[in-house]
Amino acid sequence: MSIITASRVFLKQAFGDSETSTVARILEDQEGEVSSSPEDRHWKLNKNQLIITVDIQPTENVLFECHEELQELGLQIEDVPEVIIVEGLAECSDSCRLIAERLAADLGGITRGAEQCS
Repeated sequence: MSIITASRVFLKQAFGDSETSTVARILEDQEGEVSSSPEDRHWKLNKNQLIITVDIQPTENVLFECHEELQELGLQIEDVPEVIIVEGLAECSDSCRLIAERLAADLGGITRGAEQCS
C-alpha cells in the first residue's frame, strides 16, 4: 500500500485563464513531462518516474477533506471558492510541497506548507 501525500492551496478568487497559464508554467519548470485535461483543471507531471497531479476543485466538492485545514487557517468556505490539490506518492512529498508553495505565492492563495497523508 502506497502513502499518498497532498498539499492544498486555498484560492481567494475563482480559477481563470490567467491562473491556467501560471499552473502550466510552474509545472513545466519542474523538468518533467506535463499533460493537462482539455478543460485545464487537471494536470499530470511525470518526473523521475513519479507522477504528481494538480487538480482544481470547487471548495464545496472537497470540503470534507479540508474542513479542518480551513479551520486551522481561520478561513470560511465563503472566503475560498476553489482549492488546488497537489498529490503524489510519499516519495515526492517535497516536490508536492514546493509546487504548492509556488502556486500559492504566484496565485495569491493560502497554503499551510504541510503535507496531508491518507
